[in-house]
Order: sequence, then structure tokens, then C-alpha cells
Amino acid sequence: MYDLLQIEDEGNHGNDDTRLFILSTLAGQHKPKVSCALCKETLHVFDRYPLVDGTFFLSPRQHTSSAVEVKVEGRTQYLTCVCMGCLERCDPERTIRCRFCGQKWDGSSLVLGTMYSYDIFMATPCCAERLKCNNCYKPLLHPNQRLNYSDYSHPVTCPHCRVLDTHFVKPLTYCFTKRVFPLFQQWP
Repeated sequence: MYDLLQIEDEGNHGNDDTRLFILSTLAGQHKPKVSCALCKETLHVFDRYPLVDGTFFLSPRQHTSSAVEVKVEGRTQYLTCVCMGCLERCDPERTIRCRFCGQKWDGSSLVLGTMYSYDIFMATPCCAERLKCNNCYKPLLHPNQRLNYSDYSHPVTCPHCRVLDTHFVKPLTYCFTKRVFPLFQQWP
């Protein structure tokens, strides 16, 4: 477990601190390979950039059992990977959509082979359902209000029920589906 990482600088090729953090974390877990969080494809981890044919990210939520628990700045995070095919939606089977509004999630603009310090799935909420408290289900933000990408992965206190949580980070299966129809419908 590491408490040394401060990453907001996701350059084209990453940096040595990021590379060493990922490699030492995975070596400590005896994991020369990782699995994609979406399609479960096995990916080899390389010792130089690009580290993987996809991208790594840190999330306060364990989206898959293959995510590796780490400590970053005193907080528990999970090192998770998504393959290039799922990021770029190479085929329709890899496309995921919001369960509430149907919008496709698109990771094609993310830099391949490095790591993001926030949950890439939750960094761009597409509808009001994704902006609700995990406890009382009331809105935390106005639907037109936006935060910085990484701020959606930080703990916030709900103004309604006062619960401190990473409210914007929800389980992938709660937010996304691979089906075009039927989308999740709220009761009237």
C-alpha cells in the first residue's frame, strides 16, 4: 500500500512516479496481467509506456474483484483497468450506455497506457440521476452544474441528509448497461 501519489498531470506518456506506482503495486500483488473492468479481457502489463493496451484509473469504489486496493493520500482507492477496445468501443458489444438517459459512455479521448487519478466512468455524468446522493437519493447538484473531472471521485457531504460519501461514484451496473433497450425506468 502506498501513500505517496499526487497525480493530476496526465501527460501524453505519463510520468515515472505513475509508472513506478503501478508497477510496484502490481508486483506486490504478483499480478503481471490485469483484467478489463468491462469485458474481463486479460491485458499484459509492460514496464515502459504504454503500460497496458488500455488505461488504468483509481476509483474509491471497487468496480470488479480484479481491482487492486491501494492507499493514496490516506484514502483507500482501487487501481482498475479498461482495455483499448472498450475505451474506443471497437464493436457494438463493447458499448455501454447510461441506464437512465441512454447516452453512450465514450473513453476514446483518454490517454492509453497511463493512469488517471479519478474514476473515469463517473467523471462525466450525463444526467440528473447520476448526480443524486447515495443515501437519500436527492440531487447533490443542479443538472446544469458541473465539477472538474476528478472532483466527482472525492467525498462530499450531502446537503440534505448530511452523509459524507463519494456520492457521484456508483456501481457500474447501477449506472450502465450494454442493452440499447429497455433502459431503466423510474417509477412515476
